[in-house]
Amino acid sequence: MKKICLIVLITLLPSIALARKHLIFLDGELGWYYSMPPYLAAHHAEVEQLPFSGFVVVGNVYTSYVMSADPNSNNVTYQRVWEEVKSLQNMFTKKTENFLRINIDFPGDFWDDAIWQKTTNNFAAVAKAAKNLGFKGILFDDEPYTSAQHRHSLYMSNFKFPKRDAVQSQCSEDLNDPCNAYALWERKESKENRGDWVDYKCTIEGEELTDSEECSYRNTDHSFKEHMDKVASRFKEIMEAMEAEFPAITVLVLHGPATAHAKTNIDGHYIKPNSIFETNEYKGAMFLGLKQGLNGDARLHDMGEFYQYTTIQQFQNAYQWRKHDIVSDQYNQDLDDTYRWVVPTNDRPTWSRDVNIGFMVSDYGRRHDMPEYNTQNLCRPTDVQSRLTKALQTADEYVIFYSDSSLSTCEDNLGWADVETPVPAPWLSMMQNVYNSLQFPWTMFYPAITRKMQ
Repeated sequence: MKKICLIVLITLLPSIALARKHLIFLDGELGWYYSMPPYLAAHHAEVEQLPFSGFVVVGNVYTSYVMSADPNSNNVTYQRVWEEVKSLQNMFTKKTENFLRINIDFPGDFWDDAIWQKTTNNFAAVAKAAKNLGFKGILFDDEPYTSAQHRHSLYMSNFKFPKRDAVQSQCSEDLNDPCNAYALWERKESKENRGDWVDYKCTIEGEELTDSEECSYRNTDHSFKEHMDKVASRFKEIMEAMEAEFPAITVLVLHGPATAHAKTNIDGHYIKPNSIFETNEYKGAMFLGLKQGLNGDARLHDMGEFYQYTTIQQFQNAYQWRKHDIVSDQYNQDLDDTYRWVVPTNDRPTWSRDVNIGFMVSDYGRRHDMPEYNTQNLCRPTDVQSRLTKALQTADEYVIFYSDSSLSTCEDNLGWADVETPVPAPWLSMMQNVYNSLQFPWTMFYPAITRKMQ
């Protein structure tokens, strides 16, 4: 019996090791300085002791400029990136799951081959740097942040449909009646449109705009479907270019495609209750393109950024939707891809194989109108540990811990990356327990096996 149990243990160990999960640290509290190469290199000994599998590195040369439209800043060559990050090469032995961060922006019209070739080359340069550093790959933040230098980043998220009243004033509600002013797909969308606010209301540089052309983008020479296909093809080329430099690259996408799908938040099926699919169509097309570009050893992860799951059922529901249901006939057969983003039929059979599902958990609480997602007062160490544990149990591989405690009603200024400011003991102990469980996952089987061997 002892020999049998020992054989079982030895047999299980490789498969358990392959199934190991990883907890990635992403700082939102302290600012860029603490996530940049000079600081991380100077304090690598202290960083090695933090209870995380790896971290995310930002840079002045690449993070905000890979997708920039500014010709004075979007020349993101490998030499420039490497000069900024090279101090981290092979420096970390314990922190093995590290990523270089790229933020979304709008480089230019999707049919502008020159600007998109430049953007593709920029992604490839960062991928090459990540490989030579010994990092895992790239974290792509697909949430648009507007600023003076990146005023049109929302263009990379939101497709611009014509205003509802404009369509309905020119065309009959009966779609069989001819209308020269608008195409059939525009007329169909106007009948379902929840209001012009989805495409013409937004906040840019802190200013709330209520009737603005700057909230969304469309090339008027092309249809909605042509936009989705073109964006997907651009990001397919981006993935292929990154793989050419780093064949085994891992790409983490923070929001991913669920936020673009019309059925993600249907009644009784709230997967991302904070998202509005009509403002995020391009997110689906971008992720689809990355998936279509996968080849060989490259891996793609949908991190599904949402911080307010608290029950194992909520995590499992999100996993099921993002891994399987988003491509099922049940949730796609009545969607019209002439004005709604859907995963193309040809890509559905390989979706669950190619797309890995992760989660994001934070140390701050957020209010939500739906009580089951209201975490405003669920942001103490025990609350966060509970969410981290459930996320890690459910994820395929990666969970990101996003620290932004200054927004919390429970705790403030937990400077995890600030080596000169000790993290409060309850928080450090909690995170260490979570991290330890990842380092030795086989130990959960050990007591039962050894009892059998006695």
